[in-house]
Amino acid sequence: MNNLTLIKNGFIQNPDSPKIKANIAIHNNKIVEVSPSEDFKTAENFDNINYIDTNGLTITPGLIDQHIHGSFGINFNTATTEEIIYFAEKITEHGITSFVATIMTDSVENIQHQISEISRAMAKQPKNAANILGIHLEGPFLNPEYKGIHPDDVILEPTIANLEKFNIENIKIVSYAPELDKNFEFTQYLKQKNIIPSAGHSKASHDEINSAQKQGLKQVTHLFNAMPPLHHRNPGILGESLVNDGLYTEVIADNEHIHPLIIDLILKIKPKDKIIFVSDCLPLSHSHDDYIIFGGHKVYKRDNKAVNEHGTFAGSLSLLDEVLRKNINKISFSDFLMFSSLNPAKNLGLSSKGHIAKGYDADLVIWNEDFSVKKAIIGGIIHNF
Repeated sequence: MNNLTLIKNGFIQNPDSPKIKANIAIHNNKIVEVSPSEDFKTAENFDNINYIDTNGLTITPGLIDQHIHGSFGINFNTATTEEIIYFAEKITEHGITSFVATIMTDSVENIQHQISEISRAMAKQPKNAANILGIHLEGPFLNPEYKGIHPDDVILEPTIANLEKFNIENIKIVSYAPELDKNFEFTQYLKQKNIIPSAGHSKASHDEINSAQKQGLKQVTHLFNAMPPLHHRNPGILGESLVNDGLYTEVIADNEHIHPLIIDLILKIKPKDKIIFVSDCLPLSHSHDDYIIFGGHKVYKRDNKAVNEHGTFAGSLSLLDEVLRKNINKISFSDFLMFSSLNPAKNLGLSSKGHIAKGYDADLVIWNEDFSVKKAIIGGIIHNF
């Protein structure tokens, strides 16, 4: 049967745009029409029409999280294919319609095993689940001085030979220390393979970041975290990241990893189209566990933070919809969607995601007035919560 879904009586909020009253027509997994009227021309061509009445609620593009280690007790460093698929189904409740599964520093054998598990989940993923876009390797190519929670006994130099120990087919992002990349050969190789080079867990100088960018460096991993603080005579990776308008910067905007005033500073300095909000969420997020083993450490929930016994941050407990609710009084909804939908889509080369318009993927979120998720629509398939 030829089916059409019509979403009516809603207000579309696109990134960096005013909210408008409009209706959306969806066929298969695509938006086929956006109109202020319910009288769609395309409806004449369909046998069956499914109406969704939003009753005046807000519709946005789906959220995209490019840096997430898990949630609900699921850990991408240990999860099976079935657990990863369960995660992809469950995460839709939080308005996340696409994500990049992030693997932290581990042994070569374990990383390769998890790459295989995630790749199998990508091949098997059902239509009712968030899109698994690929893999973010956060390590093992880090600077041991800024390893944070990462185990230092399995850190590797950022070399082509070390990267080729892994199956890189589904790797989308690699976080690494560019100051350890000799002649920026690793950076150039990542760019050649269409993998995003991301400076992270690094003490690179501003000159080294600037030079790496010329060789392909595209973004910086969780700005302000796992890097030296800003110094007025030594701007370093942080200073260069803030003033360099060509670099995307990941921001963990949970108001724990970065003080709200520093989030304001980032928003004042960086162009809006170069900020990417990430959750950096751990398996502890939305889990009944009080602690987990992560990177060989016991990581605890303490005062809304995930820390080891020494108080070192290990990741976040706030998913992107929770980041929205924490910041909605100071960040407009349209800007939040820039940071959490459109910008990551552009960064990852997803030309049909991050916006509501004809021809775009039907990955949508319908929000309640309190900014909780009412429905998620992924590839035209509706999820009610």
